Amino acid sequence: MKPYRHFISLGAGSALVLSSFLNSGCQTDGSNTENGAVAGAVAGAILGTIIGHQSGEDGKGAAAGAAAGAIIGGIAGNRKDRQLSEIQSERRIAEETAARERAEADAKRQRMISQGKSVEDQELLAARQKAEAAEAEVARLRAEEETALRKAKQLQEYKEREAAAKAEADRIRGGQ
Repeated sequence: MKPYRHFISLGAGSALVLSSFLNSGCQTDGSNTENGAVAGAVAGAILGTIIGHQSGEDGKGAAAGAAAGAIIGGIAGNRKDRQLSEIQSERRIAEETAARERAEADAKRQRMISQGKSVEDQELLAARQKAEAAEAEVARLRAEEETALRKAKQLQEYKEREAAAKAEADRIRGGQ
């Protein structure tokens, strides 16, 4: 009956190992504590079965190894979970700090712009374009003014020439 019992304990140990492997494969989204406990239990069960087999107590060795492995694996996984949690917390704090600093810098930049102490490139470009447009309008108006003055001067010259010609014609007619 002893060989039969040996077969059952090896079968139970194999079933435990197989179910642990299958279970750990499905828990990819689980915590490191859970995954570590499962992996530790599997490794412990295997080692416990080997050690227990040497003393004739396969089942007790597998159970003790699984329990010890689960505890050790759980502790190791828990440590990793805490480290990940700390890293995520530090990252979140760094992101919040960076966002706050960006918001403060943007607010400061806006204050400086509104006070005229700082000007953005876009604002500078827009102001230059407006100034150039105003200068172009002044140049156009000056050109029109010069043209009008030149025409007015020509008109005056023509009137003076006409008046001089009429005066000469009157003088010639009056002298006969």
